[in-house]
Amino acid sequence: MIKRWFYLPSLLFLLLALLSGTWLRLQWSWPHRQVLGLELPWALFFRAEYLLHGHSHVALLGWTFLGLAGLVLDAGTRRTRLPLRSLRVLAALTILVTTVLFIAFVRDGYAPLSIALSTIHMLLAYVLAWIFFRHARTDSNNGSNYFLEGAVFWMVMATAGPWLLAAGRGLSPFWMDAAVQYYLHVFFNGWLLFGLAGLSFRYLVQPRYHQQAWPFWLMMAGLLPALLPQLGPQTPEMLNLPGGVITAAGMAGSVLFAAGGLAVVWFTFVSIRTDNRSRKKKTELRAGESLLWIGLSGSVPVLLLPVFMAWPPVHELWSKSDFLTVGFIHLHLLAVVSTLLLYAVIQRMSSVNDPGSGRMAADADSRNTVIAKGRFRLLARTGITLFASGSLAMVLVLILTGLFQLSNSLPPYPVQNTLFYTGLLTLLGATLLTAALILRPPK
Repeated sequence: MIKRWFYLPSLLFLLLALLSGTWLRLQWSWPHRQVLGLELPWALFFRAEYLLHGHSHVALLGWTFLGLAGLVLDAGTRRTRLPLRSLRVLAALTILVTTVLFIAFVRDGYAPLSIALSTIHMLLAYVLAWIFFRHARTDSNNGSNYFLEGAVFWMVMATAGPWLLAAGRGLSPFWMDAAVQYYLHVFFNGWLLFGLAGLSFRYLVQPRYHQQAWPFWLMMAGLLPALLPQLGPQTPEMLNLPGGVITAAGMAGSVLFAAGGLAVVWFTFVSIRTDNRSRKKKTELRAGESLLWIGLSGSVPVLLLPVFMAWPPVHELWSKSDFLTVGFIHLHLLAVVSTLLLYAVIQRMSSVNDPGSGRMAADADSRNTVIAKGRFRLLARTGITLFASGSLAMVLVLILTGLFQLSNSLPPYPVQNTLFYTGLLTLLGATLLTAALILRPPK
């Protein structure tokens, strides 16, 4: 049920997010509709800021939300007691709302329909949280249980930001911006990173570390204070606190959060390296391990950079470049969260047999089965390689462009065209991998 209603739809939303982002770069690269000598019709061009809203919302509320929700339910609940019919209805409504939400944003931007659908999505998330906490696991893996429960908790708490926007139309611009920053900060670092840490403790970290709950408490203590540096220079005045107190609290929170996150990365790295059985185990998707290593490696700068950016001069310098800001977002969401989520979805889908697959495999000709599995491995590995290469290239181009921007010099390459090609490469890889998973031969 989780495979059909959470994993597969989330992969399709990933393709939609990559397609919309790549198409946005195409519009910026060839605004006159002349692409490779072909003139595209006006019907294929959209208002850029609206398409950007649709791209970001389908990435967050479609791909990452639905994918992580399925993984959290899979890893953090007593699955035999889950209300399957209710979850099917919940997943179907979430898929429908997210699809219409994307269309509404692309067509009208922030309008009554898109705002109403966003509200419905939050209400559906509350139902998911209620089902999770009602059936949460209570085994000896404290690290996984704490992080997964914390992830769902922060997923719910993140929605306080949109509610504040809805209720506080008379608020000052500072508090309106603070509500948006709060939502993004808690969603990215609370829901997404806590969820990934819980999955690591469940599937990758060795049992000898399962009782180590201190990384969780460090990240819990540091999450909200780490938001303070992002609120801007007006924060001391608006909070009626000395600037030194705000800076110290922001740096302390960033250090605590980074220390807890790096501890999870270290436990994961040591467990993978020392577990001889996992190293020698041959799986159909061993090539997918490259996604794991890319995600783990990328998580180090994602955790450490906010520590440096908590110092006001560094934050001011960084915020002068919109490409550096967008580059960090893509490093966080694409090179870390998406690669790790994709790796987890691959592993979970590969461990699931469809009903009757054993009988089908037994009846199939053995030679044809071997050929089909070989083609599946080739398609999957090609998709993984292209997705990883495109993602890393995209982040690299964004950050390099930001550095050129800070130095007041032009980069020696066409920025939007180059980003379009990196997006196209990432999209192609994700498409091949999704096709491989959907067409995967039964075991």
